[in-house]
Amino acid sequence: MQYRNEQISMVTLRAIEDAEIRNLVDKLKTIGLKVVTDGRFRNVFWPLDFMWNLEGIQAHDERKNSIKLIGRIDFHHHPVLDDFMYLTGVTGGDVIAKQVLPAPSLLLSELLKEDARDQLLTIYPNEEDLLADIACAYQKLIQELYESGCRYLQFDDTTRVVTSTAVRVNNMALKEHPEDLFIAFHAPTEMLSSVEGVNSFLLDYDDESCGKTSLLWFIREQKATFGFIPSHYPLPSELDEIYEAIDEVTPYISLDRLSLCVPNAQVLPYEDYDTALKKQWKTLDMAMVAAKNLWPDK
Repeated sequence: MQYRNEQISMVTLRAIEDAEIRNLVDKLKTIGLKVVTDGRFRNVFWPLDFMWNLEGIQAHDERKNSIKLIGRIDFHHHPVLDDFMYLTGVTGGDVIAKQVLPAPSLLLSELLKEDARDQLLTIYPNEEDLLADIACAYQKLIQELYESGCRYLQFDDTTRVVTSTAVRVNNMALKEHPEDLFIAFHAPTEMLSSVEGVNSFLLDYDDESCGKTSLLWFIREQKATFGFIPSHYPLPSELDEIYEAIDEVTPYISLDRLSLCVPNAQVLPYEDYDTALKKQWKTLDMAMVAAKNLWPDK
């Protein structure tokens, strides 16, 4: 907020973000996490601020909550690379630095919104050219992240409407990625059952719109993990619902192929920062309790 109001400089903002990320990683390591992210401290309008930094895309002049296509989409350099390099520099090498990106399909859905359609058709009269450029830009970014040391990459797109075109652009982007790059994908069942080249399927198990059983049948014969993303861990006693949900799944997928994904704590409008922060760390504490009960030997 201070930066947007021109009360502090970009240099000062960056220094504050650096300190917060360093403190976050140190605390995550202290409680026992083996995979860490930068907590999105660099992002204000995620995923839009990621999209704005691709070639051919910028923030809409009148509406900062949308994107504007100004040319063909491409990748040359992206701030996410610098952000990832800083993250790896503070991990100390004893934990895995994970990079989370909006999925190519999420970018496609933004470009296809009605208020951006006219400009889109002007630059991309042929939809196949659009899909090819999105896929190529992501492939270049994936390779750059890999060369920077990234070995765990997660894509997010929880858009409820899944189209065949969205599935195609994801598969095009993930084609021929480095073999030792672990790919996780967080999306609804319809997307996860069609996306290719994925090592871990992450599903919001307690969302009624996500059919976990059909997905489990799909990945049963694959060498992939299945991740639970619950909406919250409000009380220790309510961890029982996590254990019950996993008991429902183990007839399809063995426990060693399951993972527990930590959600963001839900911040209420009237809560102050300190209260929200305590909720987030409580969420992590409960996740660690569940993980130790489920996988005591790991």
